[in-house]
Amino acid sequence: MTAVLGHFVETAKKFVYGAQGEPYRFAGQTLRFVPGTRPIRLKYAKSPNVVNRHDALSILWMDQHLREGDTAIDVGACHGVYSLLMAAKCKAGGRVVAFEPDPYAREVLRRNIALNPQLAVPTVEDAACAERQDTELFFVKRGNSRSCLVRASNDSGRITVRLINLDAYIADHRLTPRLIKIDAEGAEIRILKGATRLLLSDAEILCELHPFAWKDFGNSFDELRTLLRHCNREIRYLDQGQESSREPTYGVAVLERA
Repeated sequence: MTAVLGHFVETAKKFVYGAQGEPYRFAGQTLRFVPGTRPIRLKYAKSPNVVNRHDALSILWMDQHLREGDTAIDVGACHGVYSLLMAAKCKAGGRVVAFEPDPYAREVLRRNIALNPQLAVPTVEDAACAERQDTELFFVKRGNSRSCLVRASNDSGRITVRLINLDAYIADHRLTPRLIKIDAEGAEIRILKGATRLLLSDAEILCELHPFAWKDFGNSFDELRTLLRHCNREIRYLDQGQESSREPTYGVAVLERA
C-alpha cells in the first residue's frame, strides 16, 4: 500500500511540476529538482522516521557550517541533492565537487544541475572515493542510492569505476575544502583511510555511518576509532540520544576535532 501511494505521489508531482522541476527554498533561493529527488523539508528534523530525521538534521547542519566562497565536497552525491544545496550556500565565489560513480544516478544529478542555471555548476567526478587510486567493480542499482562497492543481493549490474584517493585529489586540484559530506553505503572507512591529511585539517566532515556494512568491506569500528584518534577527531552524532562513545549505530555523525 505504501509503495502504491508513493508511486501515485511521484506521478502527481511529475504532472504538476513538469519539466520546470519541483521547488525547494534554501539559503534565500528557490532551487528546482527532478520530481522525486527534492530534499527533505526541514520540519522533519524531529520526525519519528529515522531516515527523514537524519536527512533534515544534515541539511540544517550544512546550512550552519557553509559560507559564501567556501569549497565543499560531496562524496556519494547520488542525485546531487546535497551538491546543489552546497552550491546555493557557496555561491559564485565557491566551489563544489560531487563524486558519483553510478551512471544512472549521475544522469539525474546532471538534470538537477541543469534545472538550476543560477548556481555555479558543481564539478561532477564519475568516480568512487577509496583508500587508493585504482579501478574496481561497482555494483549498481540503476540510480538507487544504495549502489556501492560491495555486492548486494538485489543489484542490477556491475561496472568498473575509477577509485580516487581524496587526499591526492585535493592536492592535485589545490583545494582547501571547508566541508565534506560522505555517504557511501559502508565504504566510509575506506574513504577516510585515503583522507588522513583531510582529517588533520580544519575541514568540517559530515559522515553517514553504516556499521552493518563494515564487515563486508573488511573494516571495523576499532579501525575507525584508531584512525580518528590518530587525527585528533571524534564521532558526534547529529541525532540527540545516539551515544558516540558506544558501539556505533546507523546514523549521521560529525567527525569533529577533539
